[in-house]
Amino acid sequence: EVIAHVRERYGEDRVAHIITFGRLQPRAVLRDVGRVMGLPYGQVDRIAKLVPDMTRSLAAALEEVPKLKEEAAADPQVARILEVGSRLEGLTRHASVHAAGVVITPRPIEELVPLYKTSKDEVTTQWDKDVVEGLGLLKIDFLGLRTLTVIDDAVRMVRQQGQELDLDAVPLDDPEVYRLFCEGRTNGVFQFESRGMKDLLRRAKPSKFEDLAAFNALYRPGALSVGMVDEYIRRKQGAKRVTYVLPETRELLEETYGVIVYQEQVMQIAVEVAGFTLGEADVLRKAMGKKKLEVMLEQKQKFADGAAARGVPRAKAEELWDYIEPFAGYGFNKSHSVAYAMLAYKTAYLKAHHPVAFMAAMLNSELSTSDSIAKYVRECQEMDIRVLPPDVNASDWWFTVDGGAIRFGLGGVKGVGEGAVEEILAVRRREGRFRSLTHFASELDGKQVNHKVFDSLIKAGCFDSLGSTRRALLEALDPILGFAQQRRHEREVGQSTLFGFGGGDGEAAAPEPEPEAAGPEWPEGERLSAEKEALGFYLTGNPLSEHEAELSKLASHTTADLKEGVDGPVTLGGLVTKVRPTRIKSGKNEGRMMGRFVLEDLEGAIAAILFADTFEKYGQLLEDEAVVLVKGMARERGSDLELNVEEVVPLKKASKKLLRGVDLVVDGSAALSINTFLELRDLLREHHGDTPVRFQLKLPGRRVAIAPEEAYKVRLGPRFVASVEGLLGQGMVRERYG
Repeated sequence: EVIAHVRERYGEDRVAHIITFGRLQPRAVLRDVGRVMGLPYGQVDRIAKLVPDMTRSLAAALEEVPKLKEEAAADPQVARILEVGSRLEGLTRHASVHAAGVVITPRPIEELVPLYKTSKDEVTTQWDKDVVEGLGLLKIDFLGLRTLTVIDDAVRMVRQQGQELDLDAVPLDDPEVYRLFCEGRTNGVFQFESRGMKDLLRRAKPSKFEDLAAFNALYRPGALSVGMVDEYIRRKQGAKRVTYVLPETRELLEETYGVIVYQEQVMQIAVEVAGFTLGEADVLRKAMGKKKLEVMLEQKQKFADGAAARGVPRAKAEELWDYIEPFAGYGFNKSHSVAYAMLAYKTAYLKAHHPVAFMAAMLNSELSTSDSIAKYVRECQEMDIRVLPPDVNASDWWFTVDGGAIRFGLGGVKGVGEGAVEEILAVRRREGRFRSLTHFASELDGKQVNHKVFDSLIKAGCFDSLGSTRRALLEALDPILGFAQQRRHEREVGQSTLFGFGGGDGEAAAPEPEPEAAGPEWPEGERLSAEKEALGFYLTGNPLSEHEAELSKLASHTTADLKEGVDGPVTLGGLVTKVRPTRIKSGKNEGRMMGRFVLEDLEGAIAAILFADTFEKYGQLLEDEAVVLVKGMARERGSDLELNVEEVVPLKKASKKLLRGVDLVVDGSAALSINTFLELRDLLREHHGDTPVRFQLKLPGRRVAIAPEEAYKVRLGPRFVASVEGLLGQGMVRERYG
């Protein structure tokens, strides 16, 4: 809408989106090269995962990862994809539309900038944002934030409940809000929803607003790669003394425990220590932000000279510069961080103090996405907030606050469009409460609310309050719709009589068909299956609920974890649905069968694929509604995720294995600090439970058991595994079965 306004204001021919170029990154280029060379996906994926996150180049990865160098030396194919990948990395892979960038020109844009039309007929510049900006053209970033709508919606619902709320006046030191952050209960909290950010919050224990702003700036690839996040946490928690290169920097860096977090801090240091003007400091900021090395070299000399002129020894000035320079890789704007932290605080305040209104607003923001609705319904259940089923007499289009609960919105029912809901609500305002399914059907426009809509409404539970079972309602539906159609027809042609709707000549009115009031309901599994068909997920129950405890122990991740980003092998537990065997039509496996299915857990669903050998081994286990554990590798496929299945085990069989304990493997070749072990100790205490922990030191060619003075037992689950692997590395948490 904003961009449409800009086009209307300045002219269609003077506004265009800006192009952006995706480039071949180290990991991605290996996968692309491997695919073109026809190498097995599993082999290429294993090699790609040896490349560290956010590595600068494949050459750097070969220097940093001995295992990668060993693989290249042992296998000519691996050496070949690394060699070809090294030559291709950094090249443009594809063009797309910049997420927010728009250029506005003083005269028709084609006179100034070459244009490009995407496959979706979007007009963009052929030059990227840096070139457009270099030309002196006006470049504006338009950012639309769903969070603003969520906040507005939640505040409106709070006020509808008779409570006044001014989020601009809430205190920024509310203990309940910081408790929510410290415990990582941040689903729905702006910028703090990711699994990695939640782990960071649980480790760092934010205690003031400035911490939230700093985490916004630090939780980015550059800062993570140079270890500044861990440095900040250690200093904040007193595990490391806060020091300053020069006393003059104390006042500027005290807020962030002596760690440079923001671009503004660099500018202030340049002004205070080296005598830069604010304009000159901004040149330095831009050079760092855009990583302009040649300009940085010039600035280094200027910084040292300016500091010396102010009495700072040149050696100290150069030491300070060396402390500042890595900032070029991760610098972030404080005003941006603070603005985002303010939005995060406001959403967290709503969640902490007005949870029902906040969660209703979150559900409304995801009304068209059943997986996201399922995620937030699950969150409501964990927060002890009831989500009431949709109801033709109580629901609106949106999710609404209903007492201390949330009423499911009719807009979340599949197959029921906006027109049908508008008709239902209009008739309800006119008629009052619907007395029966027949009353409902007779009063509504049959063109707007057809058989398919009735089917969805019944299966979703929208008529449960009328006193009949869903099965009885569906079995009586056809006669009721026939009766309703006849009644509407008679009303239209004026054949009603004084005593009812008859056929004339004194003929008695036909009795209204009604569903059997005390009829039996479908079996629970069938009822829930129909409910899921109508809503996209289970609302009033879940076939997996009885297995929740087992799944939490045996599965390493949930589908929600995968969507937040997971590298390496995973074990998921859930229901098998939508099984689709397929015959392979070409290649070395031509004629053999492979399989696809959808695995659903309590938090969502993921598409899964079994290639020929795996399908031959496990295909017989893939029955609809089977409860299984699936081991495999998650990968991106376009904009979606897919699980490459390596093993399928029925949950009953997996549960019979006796979990004897968990091994934590410590890599003896890794440079792990004492602080890492202190954080590990804290995690073990935080997740105290009944599973014994054994430590193993991994040395070249052997492993040595470590017996710490303190015996630990933990509550084994996905959060524990993810947190420990964040410290020790992927695959370093291993379950031990009898």
